[in-house]
Amino acid sequence: MPTPRLDAKQIVNWSIVFSVLLCAAIVAMGGALSQFEIIPHPEDPLVYEWQLAEQTAWGQLTAWLGFALHQLLIWATIAYAQKRYNKRDYRNSLRPVNLWALGINLVFIALHYLQTLFFYDAIAQDLPSWTAQFAVALMLIVILGIENQRRGLFFGKKVKFRKAFTDGLRKYHGFFFSFAVIYTFWFHPMVPTLGHLIGFIHVVLVMAQGSLMFMRVHLNKRWMFLLEILVLPHAFQVAINQGSDIWPMFFFGFAAIFLVTQMHGLGLKPWARQAFYASFLLLALYVYFVLREPYQANEIARIPLIEYLVLFIMYWMYLGGAWISSRFPPLRQDG
Repeated sequence: MPTPRLDAKQIVNWSIVFSVLLCAAIVAMGGALSQFEIIPHPEDPLVYEWQLAEQTAWGQLTAWLGFALHQLLIWATIAYAQKRYNKRDYRNSLRPVNLWALGINLVFIALHYLQTLFFYDAIAQDLPSWTAQFAVALMLIVILGIENQRRGLFFGKKVKFRKAFTDGLRKYHGFFFSFAVIYTFWFHPMVPTLGHLIGFIHVVLVMAQGSLMFMRVHLNKRWMFLLEILVLPHAFQVAINQGSDIWPMFFFGFAAIFLVTQMHGLGLKPWARQAFYASFLLLALYVYFVLREPYQANEIARIPLIEYLVLFIMYWMYLGGAWISSRFPPLRQDG
């Protein structure tokens, strides 16, 4: 069966257009969602606000069934692709497995839209909100580890992780990333707040990236950077929507990771990097000497410290596991 020959730019552009059209459709649906009675605005920021005051059996059944089927089918495409194709065989044209993955994601995006329209509730009714945040944060941390070999971890300097560690991250990242993004996608109902809309753009683009496995666009550094940096406006806007005064922690925290790590994989001129450093410094000085108190500037370091520390904890766990396994050589099979 012949497959469409689309170049990388077309694929990326169409995925961006689709995500924007989805947001328009979510906004159009907003009025219909007013029929649902959701919980009062909680004082505890860890309580997810967008869930029904009383959950329904059909709402939970359709949300969990949609999540489970979506996840299992995408995992199946990843397993097939890894078994079928050579890891160095990246192309510009779509393979059948790419069409299957794109089609599965499109079908379940439409189903989640209808599920929100008729039942509202997503799987957030049964789970704490931090789980969705943790899944996405861990995905970003794994990206830091994978990309260390290309752009370094600290101001362009590479950390000498064992090759087996980074190879393992690279081999299994598709399974984990798909879980993180599909879990997050089905965690939230499709409600038209700005924070949700940016979030849905983000997860749809990551789904597109996962569907483009073994294509050259999958390795395009600017496209991958877009998928990383979208967490900054999303987290910032969610904090604003919730009336939280910790929005600087999210804004400056993810901006700091950009300056320390992500920026150094973009091939920017020295003057451009210096301009980013200066802009960050001036904005931080204004926020923490005019809008807030200087002692609160520790917020800037919280998210970067957590992400880098978790990455090293993962590496130390790997080293510990490797050491333990080395103490127990494989059993010899006689005969």
